[in-house]
Amino acid sequence: MNIKTFDDDAFAVDAESYFNFWCCDCNLRHLVVVEAIGNGSDVFKSNGGKIALAFSRDDAATKLSRKADKIVLYKRKQ
Repeated sequence: MNIKTFDDDAFAVDAESYFNFWCCDCNLRHLVVVEAIGNGSDVFKSNGGKIALAFSRDDAATKLSRKADKIVLYKRKQ
């Protein structure tokens, strides 16, 4: 599986890190915490292991949620 199949802007982060993610669906900033866990996680982290992250949105569910919450998005003409 190639992560770029899901998200062209996928990126890698350290196995123990965090970052802020601006959500275009709810217009809120979310704190994303990343940590490798389980067997071998300590070795993975000490060897500088990276974790790739990609984000994907379910457009149908998003549209239904916006409709239920009466959220209307406007776009500026360019």
